[in-house]
Amino acid sequence: MELLTLNEIIQTIVEETKGLDPELTEDMILKEVDIPSTEIVRLKEELKIDVLDQNFINSILKYSWGNLSILSYQFGYNDDNGINWLIQRNKGYEDYPVLQAAGLIIIANGDPYTILLECSSGRIYTIDSETEVGEKMLIADNFEQLVRGMGTAQYACWSQRETEFIQLMEHITQGVGMPFWHSLVGSY
Repeated sequence: MELLTLNEIIQTIVEETKGLDPELTEDMILKEVDIPSTEIVRLKEELKIDVLDQNFINSILKYSWGNLSILSYQFGYNDDNGINWLIQRNKGYEDYPVLQAAGLIIIANGDPYTILLECSSGRIYTIDSETEVGEKMLIADNFEQLVRGMGTAQYACWSQRETEFIQLMEHITQGVGMPFWHSLVGSY
């Protein structure tokens, strides 16, 4: 098993949801869109971000994250492109000043973890309700690796290949962040 590409992830979701009501599946599929760069300016202004990783910017401008969920993690909700959700999720977070001081923003919610982007480096971390920001766990080198890992995890669950997925992620991450990846596919 290898990490699926974004196009392969899209295709597996299309195949897995074939035959379901299109209204139900429309928001489950990552779609390429043309989000104006002014949305990044607005995001940075609203969240008071000085530096934002260019690879993250490229990804969120290229696809609609507004209603995408992968397994138990939500990248947006009831939003055309995801930018509004990012702003509101962070501004509504009780400890956002702590995240802001650490140069982090919330980019996805799930159970039991909240997924964070380190704005300057693009590295992806996670915390849970019992973890302080200073004890965050690195789970991916960048946003694309996170999404590809999560999409591959979803495929692994659908095809009962969770063990293979865990072995892949242990190899890719050298064992860093494995509690998250195990939790994602329900494999301990």
